[in-house]
Amino acid sequence: MTISTRVFAALLLTGAAATGEAADWRYSVGVHDFNVPDVDSHTYGLNVSFAVDRQTAGGRHVFGSADVFVDRDHDDLDPDHIPVWWQVHAGTDGELCKGERTHVGWTADFDTRVNTVSSVERQIIAMPAIVAGYATNPVSASVQAGAGWFFLEIDDDVPKTRGYDRSDFRNSKLGYSLAADLSLRLGKSWTAFGQAQEWWDSHDWLQSEYKVSLRMEAGHSHKQSSGFVLSADFHEYNLDVYARPDVSHPILPWNDDVMIRLSFDTEW
Repeated sequence: MTISTRVFAALLLTGAAATGEAADWRYSVGVHDFNVPDVDSHTYGLNVSFAVDRQTAGGRHVFGSADVFVDRDHDDLDPDHIPVWWQVHAGTDGELCKGERTHVGWTADFDTRVNTVSSVERQIIAMPAIVAGYATNPVSASVQAGAGWFFLEIDDDVPKTRGYDRSDFRNSKLGYSLAADLSLRLGKSWTAFGQAQEWWDSHDWLQSEYKVSLRMEAGHSHKQSSGFVLSADFHEYNLDVYARPDVSHPILPWNDDVMIRLSFDTEW
């Protein structure tokens, strides 16, 4: 992660805690399996997450989260891989108009992933978006369209063995994105969630992401709520944008990854 990204995330999370009334802080701990299906690679590990959500004294809604993963990396995807990686999400949003069950709003946030075992050295996506949503008691759904900056850098170790050099590893584009999500309350204790999102630039598809999760409430009181969350995150990347005409191989021998995660989540 660049210094500017770390500083931005730290300032946002610190500001969320320091302004207005008390922030809603949460944390989770869990286990995960980071799978690269194309080469049948499974990397297991432990993870911890911290998240904040609050309304500032001035009425601004801000939010952020940080996840750290420690892998037990014993396969041969990348012999020089350091088995610690992280991801950060932070931003702010607001309403443009709101009805009884519908709303239209905006969001300005960024996401970053750093040092995954699947050879994502660094990814930063910052795309402000317009969001339209619908919500009832058991069901909520939204769609969003955004445009902004898409950056993906491939780790250097594997590409070097396939004929690529450092000048080939980065893809930095102005692009756009479409996304949709659905949340369904299943009785008093269960909630299912799904999300799909894709990114493009003016010429190419860049990336697809799909997320699903199932939450079981483990306890709830006036002070805190807790639950177990089983989730799966799937990413697929377009490696053609890194292709060189003088190299017959793609930059990596795989173009996707899947993370299965089981966590215990609670308020702080």
